Amino acid sequence: MLIAFVASLVPGMFWLWYFNRYDVGDKEPLGKLGLCMAAGALAVIPALIWEAPFRDLLQSSRSLGIQLGLSFLVVGLGEEFFKLAAVYLSVFRSRHFNEPMDGIIYAIAAGIGFSVVENVLYISAFGLVVAPLRGTVASLAHIAFSGLAGFFLGRARFSNTPWVQAALGLAAAALAHGLYDFLLITHLASPLVLVLLILALQYVLFMAIRHTAKSSQRR
Repeated sequence: MLIAFVASLVPGMFWLWYFNRYDVGDKEPLGKLGLCMAAGALAVIPALIWEAPFRDLLQSSRSLGIQLGLSFLVVGLGEEFFKLAAVYLSVFRSRHFNEPMDGIIYAIAAGIGFSVVENVLYISAFGLVVAPLRGTVASLAHIAFSGLAGFFLGRARFSNTPWVQAALGLAAAALAHGLYDFLLITHLASPLVLVLLILALQYVLFMAIRHTAKSSQRR
């Protein structure tokens, strides 16, 4: 378990460092980033409880309709809701959340925390052989989903309609996550297509980061 934890935490910390570089304004305190990452890690618990009644059906059903619904409404919506809730409960009202970019950075931190715990579970079950794949593709997937939600959460913090913005973020993240899981579960797409999907989502995330950075400079 210790080896699995280290093999999951090291790439997680690398990605946190990598994406935090794009916060070129008021840097977030490491303590707040750590708190958000820990909250994201804890979000795995309610996510597992939420998914538990549907897990056997998700794995055994041959119906594309059922797999589609479960991928989007259970896995995608559930996991992204709990990750977004982790950000809201841990840092949304903090005085350090003082610009739209913070929504992206904090959400990415929560997504990384969530992926670290997921990766520990996968590595414990399947061995270190899956560590490189989990540390790259799976981690970047969670970063993309959470980062997109964080883009809207950053806007929500300074909006007159915060719940509308937050709902848009949750919807965008859940749709992206649901599509990824649906293709993964049903094997309708090759691993290469899934990698290309993650790269496309990363491109959208970087566009959101660039847009938010420019907006912050104009404030």
